[in-house]
Amino acid sequence: MPDRPDRGRGAKPAPAHTFLRGSIWWARFQVGGREFRGSLSTRDERVARKRAEEWRQREVGAAKFGEHRKTYVDVFAAWSLHIADQVGEQTRRRYAVSLGQLEPWLKPLYFDEIDRELIGTIVRERRAQGVTTATIRRDLTALSSVIEYAIDEGWRPDESNPALSRLKRLKEVRDPIVLPLAEDIDYVVARAPGNFRRLIEAARETGCRQDELVKAQRRLLDAERRQLTIRRKGNEIRTISLSPAAWAVLAAIPAHLTGPWLFWHGNGEPYRNVSARFNELVKAAQKAAQKEEREFHPFTFHHLRHFYAVHYLKNGGNIYTLQQHLNHKSITTTELYLTFLTPEEAAAAKAGPSQYPAQLERFERSPKSET
Repeated sequence: MPDRPDRGRGAKPAPAHTFLRGSIWWARFQVGGREFRGSLSTRDERVARKRAEEWRQREVGAAKFGEHRKTYVDVFAAWSLHIADQVGEQTRRRYAVSLGQLEPWLKPLYFDEIDRELIGTIVRERRAQGVTTATIRRDLTALSSVIEYAIDEGWRPDESNPALSRLKRLKEVRDPIVLPLAEDIDYVVARAPGNFRRLIEAARETGCRQDELVKAQRRLLDAERRQLTIRRKGNEIRTISLSPAAWAVLAAIPAHLTGPWLFWHGNGEPYRNVSARFNELVKAAQKAAQKEEREFHPFTFHHLRHFYAVHYLKNGGNIYTLQQHLNHKSITTTELYLTFLTPEEAAAAKAGPSQYPAQLERFERSPKSET
């Protein structure tokens, strides 16, 4: 049967680079003086148009790059070896999670096919899945790292980084701060085993991040000054003062004979997968509360940091001292906690020097569980 570029008088012409042969759509186009022709194996005009354009773009890329054209999988494998020595373990894990989430969009492609249109599709579809802007930004940051590496290696047709350009336009909307109730924290603490219980209490009493506490070493706990020195990524260190309640928690942790960690279990090993362990603990507490017909509001480990910050300010703490204590780069981040204060408390938090850590002695919460 002859080719039918048009479908009869009055019919609209076939989509670009396609024609009908019988009821099946075919593609026909030229790249670099060479003609390409083949069946698209579909009767659907819209599918045919998409397949024809994808095929043409692949051949355009092949003409530009020849045997040097890389697939996404090729570039990802090379980037993985490169990045291993460039960032810390936590960042590598975060990149791996993000790129794993993006794999369905990226894996089938040649790397030069990753363009602005594709990035826009990823953002729209991730949002439709209910993914937060913060998570999408983390995903694009990881992809941007891979693209920058490909540009340096000459595996992109130009030096544009569509992930980075979209990242700059993607404003992060912070999730609202969740402030757990003191009685709910106590309810979870009462069910935590061993030093994991003290880890939770330390987060409540210091406002430290989960990773900061997990990696804390006993030798950096200063008993004379009641201070804790924290090591962060890139060997960054900072020292925080400890309230009497915080010191009581940390001082009660038994030292391991050989292990360096402040919080340890088993044979002196540091805790791993803390978020997962904590979430299971909260789920167990929630089930127990349901049986007891007790009201319980679930929360995450990071919410303990919010609890600390708000109670610090409510008890006379200065917001600028709190910024340094929490290691916030911007005071704007710390000021989010002012919404939990009365106007009088907020004015006091922004005025005058802090009485830290003496003011922490005035912390008043519901009595802790004795179990």
